[in-house]
Amino acid sequence: MPGSTELTLSDHLKRAFPFLLLTAYGIFLCSYFIFYDYSDPYRFFARVVFVLGFFVLAGSFREVGKQPLFRLLILYMLYLLCSGFWSTPFDWYQIGQKFTISAYLLSFIAITHFLLRWNEAWYQRMLQLCVMLAALSALVSVLVFYRENPFPDTRLNGIGSLTNVNEFANVYGLFAILAMGFALRSRQLVHKVAFLLAITAFVCFAWFGQSRTAFASMLLALLILMGLTLRNGRVLYSAFLAVLAGALVVAFPDLLLQALHRGLGLRPDIWAHMWAEAKASPIVGHGLISLGSVDAGYQHFGSAHNAYLQVFWQGGMIALCLFLAVLMVAFRSAWLRGRQRGDYTVFCILVFTACIMMTGVDTLIARPRDQWLLFWLPLALLLGYAGREPHPRLA
Repeated sequence: MPGSTELTLSDHLKRAFPFLLLTAYGIFLCSYFIFYDYSDPYRFFARVVFVLGFFVLAGSFREVGKQPLFRLLILYMLYLLCSGFWSTPFDWYQIGQKFTISAYLLSFIAITHFLLRWNEAWYQRMLQLCVMLAALSALVSVLVFYRENPFPDTRLNGIGSLTNVNEFANVYGLFAILAMGFALRSRQLVHKVAFLLAITAFVCFAWFGQSRTAFASMLLALLILMGLTLRNGRVLYSAFLAVLAGALVVAFPDLLLQALHRGLGLRPDIWAHMWAEAKASPIVGHGLISLGSVDAGYQHFGSAHNAYLQVFWQGGMIALCLFLAVLMVAFRSAWLRGRQRGDYTVFCILVFTACIMMTGVDTLIARPRDQWLLFWLPLALLLGYAGREPHPRLA
């Protein structure tokens, strides 16, 4: 009837759709701990998040496509993908796989943009829930692992779909920075305490996993975040981190000695060999789907164990310059956001990522591993936040 206020089924579906997409998106962010097979997060994104988000991609791309960071990111991705055509050996299947993954990465950015424009408050609540679930996963990993292995001499490994302890520590490091951002902006003491306990779980995981780069980078990013955000109370938060790190060193000094004794391991040999190979094709690189060939310490390695060197090896100086330009523009955007709105969380995530990439994250266009959160999530957040009004302080 004319003038009727009764909602139709279509109206209910339209109202429920963003919540359904947000739920699927949040599950994907936690999929590293929920699923156990390496490919499960990839399948979940492709079959659930991408399918649901397909309906919002066109509108989001129209808006996000106007931003310089996104255009530069597209240029970088397109060049890397084109480099696949001079890879050795050439493989159409792998080329198609990289194009597909790139499409998923761009859709991840577009979906993030949509969710932030739809309701930033709900998006922030989803992130808070993900932080707490990640902290629970870290705690369970410690308890389950050391129930079956000697404590603390055995190097901790996490529960989930990631392939090694360093990847787990990297992901937990990102959640630690998010947790600190929420703690600093929250007004309620109980919320502050909850997020600080979550940070404790993440720091302990990196310590017992002996993930030296993740541990040091995490503490550095957290200290920078506190220094940039706080005017009053900085000492209390700094004391919390100092006491936490100091207690781990005092209680478990052997782990520190083991970490120092390991040194850089085989990485210097790997870097030297990959650098020598990269110089053989310094302008355009060896190609995205080519594999390096490095023998070090009676082991064979196909990657550089350094994101910057890997980009240079794959795409030469052209790709490396584009990659560094993406990072520079991202850092600038995150810094300006911090200056304007007092939230330096994304900036500090980028600091953490830039440090981690010195010894980790090899391939940035790959199935969901730690780089989907370390590299692509902060870029997606920056593109989603752009042009928005400052969000209110959290309750």
